[in-house]
Amino acid sequence: MCLHTEGKITETEDLEIQCGIFQGDSLSPQLFCIGLIPFTQQLNKLNTGYEKHTTKTKISHLFYMDDLKLIGKTEEE
Repeated sequence: MCLHTEGKITETEDLEIQCGIFQGDSLSPQLFCIGLIPFTQQLNKLNTGYEKHTTKTKISHLFYMDDLKLIGKTEEE
């Protein structure tokens, strides 16, 4: 996986996938969310996104099922 951030590229090692899980299996949504944890951590480290004025909390992305929304204050973010 490659992640482009502020002019630099962060790349992980290749993953060898030996077997999978069927769509519709009860574990599928949980494993999908677990697989996105490293990606979410990298997005949180960027310190970009919309800042809520009352709590000063920044929101850089939202996940819903298999949908990803990236949020930024400017077009560049």
